[in-house]
Amino acid sequence: MLIDKILARFKIETKVLVFILPFVLSICAVGFTGLYASGLLQGRMEISNSVLQSLSGFKDVYAGMNRFLQNTSEENRDAVHQRLTAQDAVLQATMDGLAPDADKSKLVDAQAQTKDIEARMDGLWSLYVNENGLHETMAKNLNYLSSEQVKILDEATKLQRTVRQNENSAKSMLREAERLTNASKFFGDLLSEFSRGATPEDQLKVIKERYPFISKTERSIAMILPKNQKVVSVTIRNTIDELGGFLSSSDPASVTVPEIARRVNRFRQVTIQLQGAASEKMREATRIFSELDAPIIKSEAVLSATRKLVSSIDDIEVAAARFLGQTSEQNRVKLLGNLSILRIDIKALSGSASDLPFFDAVDDALRPVLDRIDADSAALVKISTERAADFEAAGQSIDTIWNLLSQFAEEQKTSAGTEREKANQVSI
Repeated sequence: MLIDKILARFKIETKVLVFILPFVLSICAVGFTGLYASGLLQGRMEISNSVLQSLSGFKDVYAGMNRFLQNTSEENRDAVHQRLTAQDAVLQATMDGLAPDADKSKLVDAQAQTKDIEARMDGLWSLYVNENGLHETMAKNLNYLSSEQVKILDEATKLQRTVRQNENSAKSMLREAERLTNASKFFGDLLSEFSRGATPEDQLKVIKERYPFISKTERSIAMILPKNQKVVSVTIRNTIDELGGFLSSSDPASVTVPEIARRVNRFRQVTIQLQGAASEKMREATRIFSELDAPIIKSEAVLSATRKLVSSIDDIEVAAARFLGQTSEQNRVKLLGNLSILRIDIKALSGSASDLPFFDAVDDALRPVLDRIDADSAALVKISTERAADFEAAGQSIDTIWNLLSQFAEEQKTSAGTEREKANQVSI
């Protein structure tokens, strides 16, 4: 046959080589194909593992962000940054493991989103620092309001106390005038009864009966006599001493009564002087009462306005505590309502306490603080809104990274299928 004729021309070694070489080449091709497929499988497994690490890592990042938001601290902030740095390293390692001509766009985008999350975390920390500063400032302003509240109430109380003291002083003068009038009447009655005595014995009897009350009456007026009338008390005491000597005398009435009469006649001038002192105190009390009409009305108005202002400051402290505990526009509106009421109360107090230096300065003392609380509350609401927006954006970035990694994994799966088909074709 033709093949036998052709092979007959070659040596036996050549014939063996012709038949064995194709088998050797086939075996080598299968080996190389297996090695290629094994390399592909190893690469895909490493990429799949990196993708799974990234997905799990970004899940931890999101959990760490939640912890940071609920309990903002340097420790929780640093923990999130460490996780983000680790995830960035995993993404970079995944890209480094790809072929030079492989599509890395999804991983590059995921890495960019990671950087964006890091920037937002820095922004959230800055917002937290600013928020703490505003909280401290607002707390100081609230403490200032509280201290001013005490001062204003104390000043209003002092004002009313001064007016009440003057009123009580006038009332005391009226009571003293009444005591002086009663004393004048006592000595006048004593003179009348003594004069009506028909005999020395009758007159002596009147003095003996009245004598104990003379001393009592003197003691009742001694401390309330005007300075220019103190001599009246001296006259009465001297007369009491002299009368006592005559009353204890064993001389007959006809001898002692004429001497007693000369002493008792001193009470005529005492009666006139006491009545004059009583009239003087009545006039002074009347003058004080007439001058107190306006101050009493003013002090009552100031105290009433002060109580409203104090109550408004209490309401502000409650509203501020609610706002600082849960910062929202709704709670800020309530706080601003209380601030507006306090501004109205300040104007009312200024109107009621016109011409009183301390109260005239209340508006200048409180208004800047109220304006600062207003501005700080607006800044806190803005920070709260920005923090929520940044956190939401960071969460969306994590969702985007998940989608990018899922798409990258799907692309790798498709590429692996294509390469597997090529390897099968080579094997066949």
